Amino acid sequence: SIAEALKVNSSLTQLSLGCNNIGDSGASSLAEALKVNSSLTQLDLNGNFIGASGASSIAEALKVNSSLTTLDLRCNEIGASGASNLAEALKVNSSLTQLDLGYNNIGDSGRKALADALESNVTITEIPF
Repeated sequence: SIAEALKVNSSLTQLSLGCNNIGDSGASSLAEALKVNSSLTQLDLNGNFIGASGASSIAEALKVNSSLTTLDLRCNEIGASGASNLAEALKVNSSLTQLDLGYNNIGDSGRKALADALESNVTITEIPF
């Protein structure tokens, strides 16, 4: 329901949904909303059991979203493959300045993918992982 509302909302700029057990399906729904929402600048999804597939959906949204500047994905279950998908999105996203991936067990390969993406992304100023 929140995702559906975000698709038509044009005034909300910050949304905190931390620790709400959103999971991959909820993340996927929110990602669909992010593809069309142009007002949200800050989204907090920390501690929501979001795994690699949810992160992949969010990554696809980040490829087209141009308003989100801060995304908090701390304390989820994104793993290396989810981090790699997010890294691919960072190569084309030019609005995100902060992405928090702390406590996601992204491993060395996830860290490397993110580091490689940051070589071409000039807008990210903070990416703790």
